[in-house]
Amino acid sequence: MKHRIDPNFPASNEDASRLDSLSQVPVRPVFIMGLHRSGTTFLYDCVAKSFPLAHLSLYHLLYFDRLLTNKDQATEQQDKDKLNQFFAERGISDRNIDGTTIDADAVEEYGFLLRKKTATFKLCDQNAALFATLCQKLLAVQSDKQAVLLKNPWDTGNAKKILSYYPEARFIYISREPIAVLNSMLNALLAYLEGPQDYLEVLLDKGKGRSGYRSGYIAWLILRGLRKVLGRNNSARLARNMLAKDVARQVAIYRKELAVMPASRAIEIDYQDLVADPEATMQSLKALLDLPITDMQEIFEVKQRNNINPVLKDFQESLDRLVEKAMEYPLGE
Repeated sequence: MKHRIDPNFPASNEDASRLDSLSQVPVRPVFIMGLHRSGTTFLYDCVAKSFPLAHLSLYHLLYFDRLLTNKDQATEQQDKDKLNQFFAERGISDRNIDGTTIDADAVEEYGFLLRKKTATFKLCDQNAALFATLCQKLLAVQSDKQAVLLKNPWDTGNAKKILSYYPEARFIYISREPIAVLNSMLNALLAYLEGPQDYLEVLLDKGKGRSGYRSGYIAWLILRGLRKVLGRNNSARLARNMLAKDVARQVAIYRKELAVMPASRAIEIDYQDLVADPEATMQSLKALLDLPITDMQEIFEVKQRNNINPVLKDFQESLDRLVEKAMEYPLGE
């Protein structure tokens, strides 16, 4: 199929002449912290809808270099419409790996912007100025908001560095049973290997197509080839063993970081509690955020896939042992 919709993504920094206007915009960031596949997207969506917090949508991410210009010229909706048409033409309606709806207003991770501009998903000295500009732009174009809400699972474990930039930052941690995280990661990986991932390619594209993420694409081709040779069950078993070690490592990092976070800066919520009663969870965040709840009328829906992969049957004890072993190492190792 020949694609005809041009989303007109910025090819240069169209906001360059307007950046001076951001100098007086104070940055008060709120970070959602948690493992990949632990419910960070659902939490982000709930918090963004409940508090006066600017947030990062796909529109903001993909048109980052034109946000101020669009705001001044009242052309934001034009680019949003182009983006939705672009997605529709390519058949992109959800993230494919988990059914999360995709459109211009869907929330996304700032790590994709950092990677596109600085080749790393994590906030660091190399991209701290870019991150500050992102926060200021989000607050400038969402002028009715009092702080900015951000999420990026790659930065879980990076709170100490973040606090060195923003001592007044707040952190909302979300916990989920490690076996559930592993199950979600495993099912997402298998879905990822089923076919092309058009949405992910849009997020990774730097304007040069697959050449901009060649190593990742080659890795996908190799894994997809193995998936075809081994079959789904054998592929799942192989992936389980690899992913389990990574999940254990991430769980250990999460727990150690949370243990040393100041109580005045961080709160932990449970994924199952969030799903069972989102409104009560939002109420529990008021004191930490020191912000009013602005809207509790919207019904929060989470699309859970409850299919437990067969290769994880009786794997709980093995995963627990891996987590215990990972906890023996100091944070950062």
